[in-house]
Amino acid sequence: MGAPNSIGFGSRRIGVGERVLVIAEIGINHEGNVDICAQMLEQAVEAGADAVKLQTIDPDRNYAPGTESHQIFSETALTPDELKRVFSLAHKFGLEIFTTVGDLSTLAWVEDLAPCAYKVSSGLLTCTPLIERLAQTGRPLLMSTGMAEGRDIDAAVEAAKSAGAEEIALLHCTSIYPCPIEKLNLAAIPWLRDRYGLQTGFSDHSLGSAMAALAVAAGASVIEKHFSHDPSRSGFDHGISLDPNGFRQMVDGIREAESARGGSGKVTDKEIPAIREKFSRYLAVVTHVSVGQQLDEGNVGFIRLSDIEGALPASAFERVRGSRAAQDLPPFTALTQAMICES
Repeated sequence: MGAPNSIGFGSRRIGVGERVLVIAEIGINHEGNVDICAQMLEQAVEAGADAVKLQTIDPDRNYAPGTESHQIFSETALTPDELKRVFSLAHKFGLEIFTTVGDLSTLAWVEDLAPCAYKVSSGLLTCTPLIERLAQTGRPLLMSTGMAEGRDIDAAVEAAKSAGAEEIALLHCTSIYPCPIEKLNLAAIPWLRDRYGLQTGFSDHSLGSAMAALAVAAGASVIEKHFSHDPSRSGFDHGISLDPNGFRQMVDGIREAESARGGSGKVTDKEIPAIREKFSRYLAVVTHVSVGQQLDEGNVGFIRLSDIEGALPASAFERVRGSRAAQDLPPFTALTQAMICES
């Protein structure tokens, strides 16, 4: 099943022929401070991000009171007015901006902000009622698969498509924080693309910046990485995040990887024909051959030549073998059709 060439993502696109989309996952690393969030937007732009993603979670509609999640998200929630300010600032910086929402009430007011897409986190992938409502907005969906088995992804994709979603990307990830390199399983990126016929990417929970470039080499069209103004801070997602300098290094690596990856199939560069002529092998006599002498492996070799005009390629040896020289041939004379006659 082939993936569509690309899908929309605000003013950008994700897919074949497009630059890899790089998302700075701010999430809740702003810790509920809208001024810090604004500062992080500017840092993300300078670090080369194409988009930023937040988490817009109403703790009272998503987590039971007294749980760690309820406490964390109670401390970090931005008000609708604050989020509106953040969206406006992102647009000013030329950033695409979107968010994860966990309930229908939050979705209703976030939709008024016109996000470029919606993110379905790994923990929400089995929440098909929410997926269906997100799909009905008509906006692209990015769905993470970190905690999912194949049947969960099947059901989520079916729910989204049945509800009208036409632009979907699946993000491979492993929901271990941080994720050891040996558990990243980047081979799942092309597997997701081939199984579902959708654009695929990588939500990176490993430490450091190197794995994102490898994911691009594996076929990722979009990369999402946690972003922090200060990864040394405790709690939230700071510990698995990159600071602006690290994020810039990651983006540079991604751009190199996509340049090296090129297109699909075997592509012959325009410089290759001249190189091929220079380094290929041709038929030439390796000893003096007299007129009428039979040509065979004893006096004909596969030689790299400086002058190949009219020279027979090495692949013509079986046709030449057993024929006779039509003229005297000094050593290392390239054989042309005119120099041989059938025996």
